[in-house]
Amino acid sequence: MGGTMLEKSVVGVVIIAVLYFGRELFVPLAISVLLAFALSPVVKGLRRHAVPQWLAVTATVLLTFATIFGVGAIVTTQVTELGAELPRYQVALKEKVRAIKTFAGGKGGAIDAASNTLRDLQKELEKGSVETPSVPPAIGPGGLNPTITNPIPVEIHAPPPTALQQIESIIAVVLAPIATAGIIIVFVIFLLLKQKDVRDRAIRLLGAHDLERTTNALDDAGQRLSSYFLTLVLLNAGFGAAIGVGLWLIGIPNPVLWGIVTMLMRFMPVVGVLIAAGIPLVLAAAVDPGWYMLGAVAALFIAAEVVMNALVEPLAQSTSTGLSALAILLAAAFWTLLWGPIGLLLAVPLTAVLVVLGRHVEGLNFLHVLLGDTPPLTPAESFYQRMLADDPHEAAEHAELLLKDMPLITYYDSVVMGGLRLAQTDADLQKLEPSRLPDIRNAAVSMIEALSVQLQENGKETQSTAAALTPAWQIEGAIICVAGPSALDELGAIILMQLLEHQGFHPKLMRMTDVSSAQMQGDTITGVKMVCISIMSVEHRGAYLKFLAGRLRRILPGVSVLAGFWRPDEKAAPQDSVASKTAVDFKVSSLEQAVTYCLAQAAKDEAPQPVAAPEFQALGMAS
Repeated sequence: MGGTMLEKSVVGVVIIAVLYFGRELFVPLAISVLLAFALSPVVKGLRRHAVPQWLAVTATVLLTFATIFGVGAIVTTQVTELGAELPRYQVALKEKVRAIKTFAGGKGGAIDAASNTLRDLQKELEKGSVETPSVPPAIGPGGLNPTITNPIPVEIHAPPPTALQQIESIIAVVLAPIATAGIIIVFVIFLLLKQKDVRDRAIRLLGAHDLERTTNALDDAGQRLSSYFLTLVLLNAGFGAAIGVGLWLIGIPNPVLWGIVTMLMRFMPVVGVLIAAGIPLVLAAAVDPGWYMLGAVAALFIAAEVVMNALVEPLAQSTSTGLSALAILLAAAFWTLLWGPIGLLLAVPLTAVLVVLGRHVEGLNFLHVLLGDTPPLTPAESFYQRMLADDPHEAAEHAELLLKDMPLITYYDSVVMGGLRLAQTDADLQKLEPSRLPDIRNAAVSMIEALSVQLQENGKETQSTAAALTPAWQIEGAIICVAGPSALDELGAIILMQLLEHQGFHPKLMRMTDVSSAQMQGDTITGVKMVCISIMSVEHRGAYLKFLAGRLRRILPGVSVLAGFWRPDEKAAPQDSVASKTAVDFKVSSLEQAVTYCLAQAAKDEAPQPVAAPEFQALGMAS
C-alpha cells in the first residue's frame, strides 16, 4: 500500500514537472483541445447536412480563427485609441483623488497625519542606525591632492544595433505569437479531422478490456464537454456584448474593448468579472466630473452578473461539468502557478475535462471524487456516518434539507433504511462491533424525535387519513410492531410506528422478550387487528422467523401478520430464501409498502385475509 502511494506520488510530481517545463508546448495543446471540444458540435452539424469532413473542418477552423484575429485587431485598435486619450482624463482623476482625501480628513486629516507620523518615524530610524561614511582624501599622482575631491565618472556606451540586429529583435517578438497560433491551428485541425482515430487510441489506452463501457464513457464525456464549452463561449460572448452595450449607453470610452475584455475575463473563475470591471470603473471616475458614471458602471456589472448566474446560466447550461466551488479555487491556483495568466484563463475548462474523465474512467475516479460537485457520501452513507459519530442533530438538519424535495416516507426508505442496511452489512462482516448497534439505535431515535419536532413546527406532519379510519383501528394497540432480536430490528419497528402514527394509527411496540403466551393473552392485546414484524436481515434467521411466526399464529389466530424484511437475503435464490419460507400473510421490503398494506386492511374494516404480493414474486418474497 505504502509503495503504491509512493509510486503515485512520484508519478504526480513527474507529470507536474513535465507540464511546467514543457508549457511552451502544452499550453497551445491545451488550447487546441478545448477549441476542438467547442467546435466539434459545429462540425457535426455541418456533417449532418452532407458537408464533407475536410470541408466542414476547414470552414469551421477558418471562420473561428478569422473571428479571433478580427477581435484581436479590434482590441489593438481600441488600446491605441485609449492610449492617445489617457492624458485628457488625468485632471478628472486628480479631482477624484482630492475629493477622497478631503472626505478622509483633508489636509491635516487622518491620512496626512498617518503619513507624517510614518515619515518622522523613518527619519528617526535612519538617524539611529545609519552612520554617514567619511570621504577619504583624494590621491593624486604625487600623493595627497586636496584639489581632487571626486573621481571622474566613466560612461561606457554600447554601439548602436545594426540593421540586421534590429530585424532579428523584431522577428523574435513577432514570431513567438505567430508560431503559437500556427501550432494551435494545426492541432485543432488534426483533432477535428482525426477525431475517431483519437477516440480509438484513447479507448485502447484507457480501457481496451471493456470496449462497450469505455466507448460509452468517452462518447458521453465528449458530448458533455463539447456542449458545455460551446455554451460557455456563447454565454460569455453574450455577457461581454451586454456589458459593451451598457458601457456605450453610459458613455464610457472604448466600450467595444471592455466588452471583449469582459468576455475573456469571465473565463477566469471567481475574480474574472472583478478584474474586467476594474478599468471601466477607473475610466468612469476619470471621464465624469461627478459620481454618476462610476455608480452606473458598478450597477451594470453587478446586475449583469446576477442575471447571468441566477437566470441565464441555469436555463442555458443543461449540461454541467460538475465542478465544486473548492475545485474551482484549487484549479485557479494550480494552473496559474503552473502556466501563469493563461493558466488562470484555462483553469475551469481544463479541470472540467479531468473531472468528466474521472467520472467515466475507473483509473481517474479519484479526480471526480476530489474535484467534482457530487457529494463524497451518498445520503444513506452520510446518515450512517452521523450515527456512528453519535451526531443526531446534524443528521436531523440534513434530513430537513432533503425533505424539501422528497416525502418523509421516501426519506426513511431511501436514506435511513439504506444507512441501517450498511450498518447491518458491517455487522455481518464483523467490521462493526455488536455493542455499537444499540448506540446507533439510540442516536437514530434521537434524530427521529428531533426531526419530528422540526416537522411539527413547519406544519409538515399531518394525519390526512385519520378521519377515514374506523374506531377499531384507531385504538392503541390495534397494530402491534414486533421487533426482532437486533437493535436495528427495533429501530425499523420504531420508524414504522412513527409513519403509522402519521396516518392516524396508534401502534404498540413489542420486543422478542415480550412475545410470550402469558403476556400476550392479557388486556394489553385486546383489539389487535394486525401484527407487523420488523427484521433487518433475514440471513441465517430461518429458524428464528419460523418460531416467531408460529407463536404469533397461535396467540393471535385470525390476525393478519405482516413481515417487513428490510434487507432480504440477496445471496440465496428466490425459492430458497428465508423470506419465501416464512409463513406470514404479506411480506414487504420497504416502509411505504408496509404503510400502504396497513391502510388497505384498515379500509376493509374486517378481519384481514391473506393477501398475495405479486410484485415480490421475482424476489421470492410472495407468501
